[in-house]
Amino acid sequence: MSNQSSFRDYKQSRERRQRFGPLIFGGMAIVLVAVGGLLIFLALRGGISFSFGATETPTITPTFTNTPVLPTEVPTETLDPTITPTPTETLVPTPAEPFEYRVQQGDSLISIADQYGVDYVSIMLMNGLTYESLLYAGDTLIIPNPDMERPTPTPLPPNLPRGARIEYFVLPGDTLQLIAEQFLSTIEDIMEENEMEDDFTIYPGQILIIPYYLITPTFGPSPTPTIEATPEPTATFTPEG
Repeated sequence: MSNQSSFRDYKQSRERRQRFGPLIFGGMAIVLVAVGGLLIFLALRGGISFSFGATETPTITPTFTNTPVLPTEVPTETLDPTITPTPTETLVPTPAEPFEYRVQQGDSLISIADQYGVDYVSIMLMNGLTYESLLYAGDTLIIPNPDMERPTPTPLPPNLPRGARIEYFVLPGDTLQLIAEQFLSTIEDIMEENEMEDDFTIYPGQILIIPYYLITPTFGPSPTPTIEATPEPTATFTPEG
């Protein structure tokens, strides 16, 4: 009896498992699907994040706070008043008689004349300088005193024949017309003799060759022209370098 009862219980239990087993497994599947759908929903909403594999170290994103930068104040420099020294005027003594002057680097005949308040043409005549002369540092010049008059012209030799060629030292204010009238010459002959292109290119200190007594004066006695002393050419300005 005991064996039959046990077999019957086993058979009944097996039948119950066969009958209710699919229902149990189906219910569990439904529960798992529901739980999975819930988890996916929460993940999409950002509530849950999933990580697989090794545990990752969370990366901290730094948060920057925009702090306004105040402008740096530039210190105002207090300038001391600049004192401009008053230049001391160097007084050049006025010479009472001609004296020697040694030419310095950068000198010119005009600058030397201005320095001592004298006529540069007088310096040229006293030192044998002409318009084409050169002046070098270390040269010695005779500087006239300011009250000294220009050297007087040298009279022409007597009985000078017509057409004779004479040298003439051009003075400030001279023109070819005045020179031609003084020596009874013509502008054309003076220009041809000196190979000049026009009658405006003469300068103080220039030496001109003048054809003498080419024309006969119309009125009055024959003039007695004189000529400026023509010294030997030497030097008149300081070249650079």
